[in-house]
Amino acid sequence: MTETLPPEVLMPDVVMNDAQIDEAVAFINERVAAHVYHGSLEIGEYVLVRFFNNDIRLAGSKNGHKSVSYNKLCNHPELSVSRSTLTNMVKTFAQEGFLTAGGIPTHEMKYSQKMALTRMENNEEKLVLARECIEEKIVVRELKQRVREILAISDGQTISPVMAAEKHLMRVQRWIRGVRTPAGMTNRNVIAGADPAEKQKMLDMSGGILEDMSVITNAIQQLVTILTETTEVPAIETSPS
Repeated sequence: MTETLPPEVLMPDVVMNDAQIDEAVAFINERVAAHVYHGSLEIGEYVLVRFFNNDIRLAGSKNGHKSVSYNKLCNHPELSVSRSTLTNMVKTFAQEGFLTAGGIPTHEMKYSQKMALTRMENNEEKLVLARECIEEKIVVRELKQRVREILAISDGQTISPVMAAEKHLMRVQRWIRGVRTPAGMTNRNVIAGADPAEKQKMLDMSGGILEDMSVITNAIQQLVTILTETTEVPAIETSPS
């Protein structure tokens, strides 16, 4: 016979407030995300090594018949993930080496961010975008949009001059908002203690940046002038009656 416990035994002694509940949710979500993150990379590595002989190019091939064994794996009725999910795991793991070699602290990125970047070629533009993911904390939806914009340009898709100007202003704005000037950068005592070679390197870089910024500034100033110009509307001529 099952013993029925009194209500005071069933109820917890401590009732948590909303802040404590939020803290618990955050803790659980972080642990779940960590397991998903590491598990996905572990699966990607396993498949890359076992089914593609650690050949990243072969794994990234769009050839549907690139691996008979891989196709059998993806079509197995008991496999708990889809072909696209498994392929994304492989591509995301394969990308890890490139990001790490490029100085990206990949542990600070979300798995979904890395997966969105796999659509791009491994180049400097990808590294820049990866750094922005960390520094600007870009949400995945915005990151996917940026990737689409970059791919559209690289594929030679035609966009209107006005749209191109808008996208350029958005990129400049995002860059400016993401830059944080270190406290010691304009401190004479800090800079005075730098090595002469470091001073020269910073001087050369500063000169190049100022030249690039002046080109951007001049173009934006011209745009502002054009946008603020008042265009005279020609008067409508009426024929004499």
